[in-house]
Order: sequence, then C-alpha cells, then structure tokens
Amino acid sequence: MGAIWTLVSLLAVWLLYGLLASLFVKGITSRDAIPLLLSGMIGGAVGGQISTFMNIPDNIWWFSELIKFLLTIFSLYIISIYWSKRKSKS
Repeated sequence: MGAIWTLVSLLAVWLLYGLLASLFVKGITSRDAIPLLLSGMIGGAVGGQISTFMNIPDNIWWFSELIKFLLTIFSLYIISIYWSKRKSKS
C-alpha cells in the first residue's frame, strides 16, 4: 500500500509542475493531462539528476526546484509543438 501512495504523490508533483509550466507555455491548457504529466516527469527526473550531479547544498534547496521547473517549462514547450502538430493532423 505504501508503494501506491508513493506513486500517487509522484504523479501529483509531476502534474503540479506541469500545471505551473502551462502558465508559461501557450497552446497547452489544464485539460491536456498527458503533456502536463509527461513534461512534469521529464523536468522532475532530468532536473533531479542535474541537481544531484551539481551537489546542491540543502540550504539552497530552492535552486534544485528551480532547475526542475525550468526544465519542465522547456519540455512542455517542446511537447506543445509536437502536440499541436498531432492535433492538426487529426
């Protein structure tokens, strides 16, 4: 049961990153769940790896979150380009 709650909390954080990033990217609404989750996953995973690689101290934890958020915005921008091309083909 603990693994399920861990997964739920990860999905919630990824969705939150994606929702906040959608404020900065035009063309993606809060109803597009797949791009939001995907960009949150990419930003969280890659940003976490980068911040671990950089050995960011605990007293500036916000810098790690900033890296994750900026990567989420960038990945949502790239996904929005693909998403708009995909919608226009249908």
